[in-house]
Amino acid sequence: MAEEKFVQIAGMQEDIDRQRAWEAAAEDCVLARIDHLRIFGGLPRHLPPLTEQQRRDRLKLLMKLWSSGCTCVVDEALFADIINRRRPKRSATA
Repeated sequence: MAEEKFVQIAGMQEDIDRQRAWEAAAEDCVLARIDHLRIFGGLPRHLPPLTEQQRRDRLKLLMKLWSSGCTCVVDEALFADIINRRRPKRSATA
């Protein structure tokens, strides 16, 4: 019984690790795309952060759209969330 629970928990952890790896790779893809898109006026970095579920859902949708040929789709809230978490803001003195 305890062994079954351990196997079940280990399987759940593998799923979580796989999900996190996918999210990190998808965010890397978004950051690379941001670097190559012409976004006039910049991104609204002042937007509130997304919840994990919102971020995951938006990443899945965006990846699906991009892979189906809609390569110019921009999700400003998602982009701002990723940039704010993964790229530090430059200070005025730097």
